[in-house]
Amino acid sequence: MQKIRMMRKGQVVIPARIRKKLDIKEGSMLAVEEAEGVIKLMPKVKLRSLWGTWPELDIETISKEIIEDREREEEIEKNREKKREQRDG
Repeated sequence: MQKIRMMRKGQVVIPARIRKKLDIKEGSMLAVEEAEGVIKLMPKVKLRSLWGTWPELDIETISKEIIEDREREEEIEKNREKKREQRDG
């Protein structure tokens, strides 16, 4: 495990070895997730780049499922916000 330091504005430098291995370049999009005190950074992958890697992959179906998931997540977040507003008055 390699240690890195967080800068003043919350920036961190991903070690060059890891950037090269994962083909992360300046401007690359990363997803960030926190779970149980662990921060994960994951390179964003375009669905079309996966075309042909999985024979059973149907991009149209996957895209539809992703959109439906995002809509559900938005609805959950709206409900949470309503509960916060009701609680806080």
